[in-house]
Amino acid sequence: MEQFRIGEIEEILLNAFPSIDREIYDGWILNFSGAYTYRANCIYPFYSSNYDLEEKIQHCEEQYRELFLPAVYKMTSSVPHELDQMLENKGYQIVKYVDVLYRSLEDWKENDCITYRDGYEIITMSQQNEEWLDGVNHLIGIPYPSMEKIQKRIFRRIRLPIICVMVKHQGKVIGTGLGVIERRYVGLYAIHVHKKYRRRGLAEIICSNIMSRGKKMGADKAHLQVRRGNEGAFLLYEKLGMRKIYSQWFRMKSWPESKKIFD
Repeated sequence: MEQFRIGEIEEILLNAFPSIDREIYDGWILNFSGAYTYRANCIYPFYSSNYDLEEKIQHCEEQYRELFLPAVYKMTSSVPHELDQMLENKGYQIVKYVDVLYRSLEDWKENDCITYRDGYEIITMSQQNEEWLDGVNHLIGIPYPSMEKIQKRIFRRIRLPIICVMVKHQGKVIGTGLGVIERRYVGLYAIHVHKKYRRRGLAEIICSNIMSRGKKMGADKAHLQVRRGNEGAFLLYEKLGMRKIYSQWFRMKSWPESKKIFD
């Protein structure tokens, strides 16, 4: 895939999941969010760099260690291989692989958003509410109240048009999904279904609702990220016509006092 297209999608991903605090350091984007997810607490060598790499890596390590966070780098094939090799030599281990999937929506058959199926209520909204935010927290099992607050702050910082989908059964939220629209893309995020309700087609309904509503709002492309190894998710997204276009990987170095990243 062309490097400029990777850069375009990566900019969109940064906007769709804004960290609590962010610093730009000689072309690198430093994200800080209290140990909630790798992507919201990582160093991203996004733009061209001029400073000495050894000095930059040392500076970043000091920044993160001061906050009791591990130093995590988000990498793609557009990041210079020299840096990836240098980090490996310094003991940075790969802790996560993520594949970015894509499809055109030009041939996507729009449907009126599904609102009911076999006892499930499917709600599609143009804004978040507390019930949706609490539903995401519950479905991903955030372990600490402080991180629940961070998660809500991150979602509330999104300043782009959004689509929220919520699936309810007997009054409880058992599925969620989020669409974020920018540059004629609709990105799919927070696709979660309670483990007791999986393999019933609910995740497909959530994604279909997001893409259908996104197309009506002007999007002609869709993308999402999926953790490598999640075969069930890959089968679903393949069924929806998504294909892998590139990968991300996260390299991490931690210290005894570092907080554990919840991801």
